Amino acid sequence: MREDSFLISSDVTAGYLAPLDDYINSWPDYKQQWFPSMQKITTFNNKNYGIMDGTDVRGIWYNKDIFQKAGLPTDWQPKTWADILTAARTIKAKVPGVVPINLYSGIPMDEASTMQGFEMLLYGTKDPLYNYDTNKWIASSKGFQDALDFVKQVYSSSSLLGPTNDIALNTQAANTVGQQLLPQGKLAIDIDGSWLPGSWQKGGAAEWPAWQKTLGVAKMPTQNGEDPQYVTLSGGWAYSISANSKHKSDAFNIIKTAFNKDNLAFYDVKASQITPRKDVAEVADYKNLPLSDFFTGLVAVTQFRPGFPAYPKISVEIDRAMQNVMQGQSSSDAMNAFYNAVKSIAGDDKVEKRG
Repeated sequence: MREDSFLISSDVTAGYLAPLDDYINSWPDYKQQWFPSMQKITTFNNKNYGIMDGTDVRGIWYNKDIFQKAGLPTDWQPKTWADILTAARTIKAKVPGVVPINLYSGIPMDEASTMQGFEMLLYGTKDPLYNYDTNKWIASSKGFQDALDFVKQVYSSSSLLGPTNDIALNTQAANTVGQQLLPQGKLAIDIDGSWLPGSWQKGGAAEWPAWQKTLGVAKMPTQNGEDPQYVTLSGGWAYSISANSKHKSDAFNIIKTAFNKDNLAFYDVKASQITPRKDVAEVADYKNLPLSDFFTGLVAVTQFRPGFPAYPKISVEIDRAMQNVMQGQSSSDAMNAFYNAVKSIAGDDKVEKRG
């Protein structure tokens, strides 16, 4: 069964998936070669339920031509959130006719708003979304409010830095950004995923031979440059085994064969995936992929969404809070509404506040 890693916990809770630990323990490749983060992402209640076939990471794409016109460095690497906003405001002032920055936000873009947008901010603060020590959701915190304030600054109606609502609050925003605004030189900064070049390659949805010359990439900084200085998140897909299968051992042998070094290298190259295997990262065809070293280097330090059944519903409430501040609500009111929504979803005893 091919599983979206972010739904593994829900499917385990529903009784659909078999634990793989006994099989993994007899397969040395897994513990030796899969990045620890890629092992953790498929673990729920201390058991492993999937083998990642590829992953993704997130960072900042920026148009070097626009930066040059704005008098900004073309080897840009922001160290704080303030650096990002300063660059966007400089572009707005000096390069009219382009969108300074895209940050996915609001309900229509669903998980892209949560993961590419909000969590790339929140995970750069000292306040995470989930407290693994207390087993509670942190539904109210300074970091959460600061992240909403960043969204508010991007989408302020009086000094708009992001796309207009007809683009931002549209289910096709990702296609508009990746296949139109970026290739057409109409967007300066895009906080987005490692998969974008798939659309620009020959045969892709928006062929763009000049993208490697035009675009730069930067790591997403933490809020004020605190350690570890940069942040990224990963998702991706895994192969799992049905809890009802009568041939679990045979199924795992298929996974082992499909995911050996050569086969997984072939797949990750063809599918434009960031590899979860350390040794695949050294395969020539993989290393020759544009930016493979940059993006693969982020896997070792990546984070991911809390793997609990309540998360998909909580994610929608994050999107709602983002959309509320886009439309003028204060960050404190939006966060309070989020806090009450999470209590309804997870239960009063599973939610906490941080000062």
